[in-house]
Amino acid sequence: MYTDEKGFVWYKGNIHTHTTRSDGRFDPGAVIDVYACKGYDFLVLTDHWRQSPDNESKKLLTVPGIELDYSPNVLDGIFHIVGVGMDKEVNTSKRGIGAQEMINEIRSCGGAAILAHPAWSLNTPEMILPLENICAMEIYNTVSDKPHNVRPDSSLISDMLSSRGRLIPTVSTDDAHFYDGDQCVSFIYLKTDVLDRRHIVAALERGDFYASQGPRFSYEISPVKKSIKVRCTDAREVAFFSDAVWSGDRVFCEAKGDALPLKEVEYFFKSTESFIRFEITDFEGRKAWSSPISLSSL
Repeated sequence: MYTDEKGFVWYKGNIHTHTTRSDGRFDPGAVIDVYACKGYDFLVLTDHWRQSPDNESKKLLTVPGIELDYSPNVLDGIFHIVGVGMDKEVNTSKRGIGAQEMINEIRSCGGAAILAHPAWSLNTPEMILPLENICAMEIYNTVSDKPHNVRPDSSLISDMLSSRGRLIPTVSTDDAHFYDGDQCVSFIYLKTDVLDRRHIVAALERGDFYASQGPRFSYEISPVKKSIKVRCTDAREVAFFSDAVWSGDRVFCEAKGDALPLKEVEYFFKSTESFIRFEITDFEGRKAWSSPISLSSL
């Protein structure tokens, strides 16, 4: 948890985690201990087709979660949908339903629906574009990285969706299974006045969160200057992404002559850009990701 310069409180949480209730190595109590010991404020246990209970620990806030999947084949689309914060039980007898039906089921039970690891699943933008009522997609998924997998980063998919006018907020998660290094790496900072199930779901639906592995940031957009100013904890690099194929000033780093550590940078929009997002990298190689931001009103 931290309080930003405007007085808003941001809570640290992992919203995609597995236990022995499905295919995780540790039992729920041990998983809760792992995250509580690392200072997490909340945790969502999202076992496959098995909904976790509300408030099952006094060590940190736990919120009901589940992961539903539809996996016929890669060409037809492999979809994993994470549900967070349901206030009633998801119907788990409906295996084999499609992605939209899984999203609808989670939302009908009061939960927020998140598209999990689209790069790992080889989802294409064309597969994702028809989906409605997802509040976020994973831009980074820890277990999808080495040594168990090799496609953790879905940022290119996010950019391709945004270039088509579909700006989906992004989260980073562990999706921890093995607890051999896939835990306590990627999380979200979530802004809310009250930390409980209902307010977490509301914040997810509003987009009041950002993806991180450690760095913190805030930003301001100037319609007059047509720029974005990012303030962050000590960074080695800040990079901006958009639908402008070429922009020679989009990366701030030592190689460009910028003094380190970076604490504040300003990027000026190009006339061809319809969206912007940024990534921050600190001196330990940890990242933070903004969600895509529309520039259409500027």
